[in-house]
Order: sequence, then structure tokens, then C-alpha cells
Amino acid sequence: METESKGGFIAELPLEAQKILKNMDFPAERNDIIKQAKKSRAIGDILRGLGMLPDKKYNSSEDVAEELHRIYIGTPT
Repeated sequence: METESKGGFIAELPLEAQKILKNMDFPAERNDIIKQAKKSRAIGDILRGLGMLPDKKYNSSEDVAEELHRIYIGTPT
């Protein structure tokens, strides 16, 4: 049973990260997301977090948020 809706992960991100992802065209790869963050002049902490994303294609901002959740908190139950 899923205890957290898939739509909840984006709300957990810092506002700056939410804005970057909102302006992305998906699907996108990790390097595309990092380029958008640099273009948006993201702070170092945001860039470091995005740099830890696995190198794969993401279909939505929620996919990115879910992956960041796994990196920082662990696999959702």
C-alpha cells in the first residue's frame, strides 16, 4: 500500500528547485536539468542535489522530485 501520493514529492523540494523544474520541458535527462538550474543561477546546494541524480531520462518534475527524495531520505514506503 502506498502511504504517500506520487504528487507529494515536488512539494517537499525547496522553492528554488520547484521553480527550476516547473520551467523544464520533459522528458529531460539529468544534464538538461543541471543546465536549466545553471541558467536559472541556482545556488550551490540545489546544483549539488541535482548532480546526484542518476543519469537517466525523467518524464516529469515529479519523477525528479521522487528521485531526490530517494537520495536524501530513502525509498518511500
